[in-house]
Amino acid sequence: MKSRIVLPVLLIVAALATIVWASWSHIINFMLPADSRPGEVTYTVERVTPEPFEAVAAALKDRFTGDFKHIERFRKAGILAYEGPKTCLSCHKDITVKDATTGQNKTVDLMTNVTTSAHYRFFTSSHPNVYGFNGELADNFPMGKIDRPCPKPGSFAMTAWAEQVVTRNGDTLSEGCGQCHIGGQYQAPLGEIMPGYRTLDEEKDAIDCLICHAAAYDMNRKQVVQDANGRLRWDQDRTLTAALSVTNTTSQTCLRCHQHNLGGDIYVDSLDPSFMQSMRNPGHERPRVLHPGSKRGTPFSPSWDVHAAAGVNCVECHTTEGHYIAKGTHTTTMMANDLPNVEVACENCHTAEPHSSNAELAGYLNSHVAKIACQTCHIPSLHPDNATYRDFSKTEYEEHAGIYVYTDSLKETQPGKGIVYVWWNGDGSFLGNPIGDNPNGKNLYRFYNPSHVWPEFKNFDYAGWYDKVMRPIAKQGRPSKLYAMKLFNGKQHIDLQNMGPFGGMYLPYNLPTYYVTGNPDLAAQKEMEKSMMPMMYGWMFKVYLMDKFMRFMDVDSWNTAAYADAHALRKVEPRWIPQDASLEISHAIRKNGALTCRNCHGPAGVLDWKALGYTDDEAASLSVDRGL
Repeated sequence: MKSRIVLPVLLIVAALATIVWASWSHIINFMLPADSRPGEVTYTVERVTPEPFEAVAAALKDRFTGDFKHIERFRKAGILAYEGPKTCLSCHKDITVKDATTGQNKTVDLMTNVTTSAHYRFFTSSHPNVYGFNGELADNFPMGKIDRPCPKPGSFAMTAWAEQVVTRNGDTLSEGCGQCHIGGQYQAPLGEIMPGYRTLDEEKDAIDCLICHAAAYDMNRKQVVQDANGRLRWDQDRTLTAALSVTNTTSQTCLRCHQHNLGGDIYVDSLDPSFMQSMRNPGHERPRVLHPGSKRGTPFSPSWDVHAAAGVNCVECHTTEGHYIAKGTHTTTMMANDLPNVEVACENCHTAEPHSSNAELAGYLNSHVAKIACQTCHIPSLHPDNATYRDFSKTEYEEHAGIYVYTDSLKETQPGKGIVYVWWNGDGSFLGNPIGDNPNGKNLYRFYNPSHVWPEFKNFDYAGWYDKVMRPIAKQGRPSKLYAMKLFNGKQHIDLQNMGPFGGMYLPYNLPTYYVTGNPDLAAQKEMEKSMMPMMYGWMFKVYLMDKFMRFMDVDSWNTAAYADAHALRKVEPRWIPQDASLEISHAIRKNGALTCRNCHGPAGVLDWKALGYTDDEAASLSVDRGL
């Protein structure tokens, strides 16, 4: 009798489990606010007959050098329109990639490879070199631009995805984190951070393949549009011209997004403006906001970088595994990394003894390589428009753009000022502090020395915490080298009920309100009204994400009850991060103008030897100009 009952029950349970599994992604999205769910996006399809097709192909050959193989492929297959990813998948369902670890070829599903990459998800879960201030490794945790607040844009990707800013002059501008994302949905791919999520077909159909792969991609089409349903999203160039110009990625295609943080939105290299396509083509009807102040101040372009001048392609250094792209094992702020165990290093191309042009000094210079990273000498300055201190609590009106912007209160470019020097083993803290230790082993070096201590923690024993928690981590890590780092700090509204001695949760700004009114308080209040913010302060985010996030900040838990106060700007105050962040820099590499021996070892050298962990006597001996 029991077997007659158990079997049907098991079948029912199995059927229900199958239904739930098949619907799991929809269930996750249903739990999100309606304005944060993906939807079916309709793109205009440009269909042509054979004669216009040939005209487009001929025009491409006139504009560009090189062989666009997809012209013949489209011609033979009779493809006379580009309909997004499904056109690509008609030939490229599977791709052969080289395993970045073993070097062996393997076949992978292209769409799976794309949708599990950092460039699509905006996060990764493996962070083997990031440590929380509680001493825990911040690993097996979804982290990246999708959920990580940053005092550079002043917003969260989960709220400020696609915005239209109507200025007092009547112009409409495009703004939001989605401009540097290959997805074309109305919101960031928030479902991806949940376990078991499978990317929906409508999300796959909206992916922008061509922004990375088309030589003729028109960045003027990358602007915010409003669909018939009233929802905002970022548009794409899906023209036949772009589709026929598909090639392997180049530095120029990568920099359509990445030059934004390397050289900024203002600088255009007169030697070759093709490296700055986003700056030169900001949008037709609703141009993108061009932000003053570069995050890293290290342009990758011929005037600033020897590799760019030599025509080195980004992926020659950044190893790829299909759409997985290595950032290297040394990162302080770039938390999303597809291939965290794959190294990106100068030594991959250059030998361990790279100096040879000056026979007299070659041996001496090469003896430094074991202790000093190449970037330390070969990034001698930053671009003048880099931002050192960014203050969101103070706004300035830009007449030409017709908007208010933050105040970059300090723009330091020189060694010892905008560029600081630290011992670094490749690991980083949760807020961008390079972890490392002086090889002399005398416990004199501390990489965390807060200079913006918050009043609530004026009596916190930072030195004792460092010796107990961080010094062992630094010592057990890889051998440290002396690295050049870009100094940065941002002042932004902080939820004082969700903070600790190392910082707290930022309140994002509503960018249209911020730009139009110049009132940061009003902008913070307005953004807190967006549906994702009360959800972020709710139980689901607390259990799955925020408690763990705050523990890495050395705070016991996420205080969900603070939402009402934060929304009303009670117990909220603009503050600097307790310690300035040190951002990894590895572009703007120069041979001419590199630091010389006197720059470091002269009496007025750029290195603070005592801060680097040397005794008074050692510092004095290292500061002597020996005429080299």
